[in-house]
Amino acid sequence: MKPLATIRIVRSPQTVAEHLVLGLVTGGLLGGGLVIRRREAGTVAFSRNSELFPTGPDRGEIELEEIVPGETILSCRLWCNGMARRRLLYAVVAGALVGALAALAAGWLRHISLPLALVVALSWQLIGRFREQSALRRQIEAFVHNTNYLKTM
Repeated sequence: MKPLATIRIVRSPQTVAEHLVLGLVTGGLLGGGLVIRRREAGTVAFSRNSELFPTGPDRGEIELEEIVPGETILSCRLWCNGMARRRLLYAVVAGALVGALAALAAGWLRHISLPLALVVALSWQLIGRFREQSALRRQIEAFVHNTNYLKTM
């Protein structure tokens, strides 16, 4: 799986790992309810306590790699199954509503309204996935840059 975000940071991996663990535990990085599962030298793994439709990722791994002394590359991989289930539910409901409205209110035949419902559901799913990924990427980048700024003060 390709990383969601890759960020270059001018700090040591140990300092970055400490800030990431604090951000995960306090909920400042990806929201509340995340539990640290594993912390090694270059990896922080976390997961969420069970929820049916969480607002954030179910689990993830953040890998830290020191390229030169004092510079670190952060790579973040997230698994968002709960968010995908919620998005799929919304897409199905939106597609069904559009299909029903097209058939009943506009008087369209089924062979026109059902493909329209499918297009609306697929569009909702794809646009929602893109929006969620970009929001998570921006959230991670903002956290990393803000902690970098606070550290220099």
